[in-house]
Amino acid sequence: MAVLGRVVCPHCGKLTIKGKYCMNCGKELEAPPTQATTPVTQQVVQPEPVIATAASGQTTPIGPSEQRSQAAETVQTGEQTKEATGEDIAEERRVVEQLSKLYNWQIKLINLFLEGESTPEIFMEIYSDYESRIKALNEKRLEMIARYESRMKELTQRLETLKLRHEVSEISQREYIRQKIEIDNELGKLKPKLAVLQNPIEIKIGDIPKFREDVLKLIDDVKAKGPQLKLPQDFVERVVGNLNALLDAMQDLVKQYERIRTEILKLEVRYKVGELAHEEYLTQKRRLERQLELTF
Repeated sequence: MAVLGRVVCPHCGKLTIKGKYCMNCGKELEAPPTQATTPVTQQVVQPEPVIATAASGQTTPIGPSEQRSQAAETVQTGEQTKEATGEDIAEERRVVEQLSKLYNWQIKLINLFLEGESTPEIFMEIYSDYESRIKALNEKRLEMIARYESRMKELTQRLETLKLRHEVSEISQREYIRQKIEIDNELGKLKPKLAVLQNPIEIKIGDIPKFREDVLKLIDDVKAKGPQLKLPQDFVERVVGNLNALLDAMQDLVKQYERIRTEILKLEVRYKVGELAHEEYLTQKRRLERQLELTF
């Protein structure tokens, strides 16, 4: 504040002659502004962010403190979503882990019997126990798959309807985006659940061909050696039927493996004809090969 060639010292608060230092406290004075202050009437006032209320559609200004609060909520929501992803598939993982253990025990039991390490009576008793537990878990797995597939189909139809209603201007852009995000979020939670459930043996995609080959060989061995080891014919057929059912349950995994392998072969051809640069080829190939290391 200038008064008759003097200024107020920002340090001691007393009037002093204009200069570099205060005549009272000796501290350095602030340098005067080099440009004129913009008149209040010419200052650009930034519009305050607004938020629409769901009920009335009216807008309400959001203050700085609320903006910080909303930003914090956004970060927290993102963290909760990441945590929820793991929690969302916990039940599916538990079912598949138990089912996978039972399948592995059952296959090992069959091999032990074929190698003469068990009597038919003990084999049938333990096998029947595994069989009943697998059946119960598998029924639960299939029920969950059917429920998720039905819900995903319903959500996909809702998404198509929503898009059409938006295109004919029945609903606003904001409302369209809000509902689409909700649907996409739910679909995003259902897809990993379904993927986990579709791998009942919890095996890497890349190991599917070898596993399938081993199961086919085991079926032949049970047919050939089962009767020789005095296993009743009806029980032989029962074991073979269960192994075939396991192969049927792997069909989606087999298709997934074949799709990835086909993509890798196509990639190699594109590279050989010069369409892809070496680095791009290696990058895309590594990405596909990593998919073969996954269990879903």
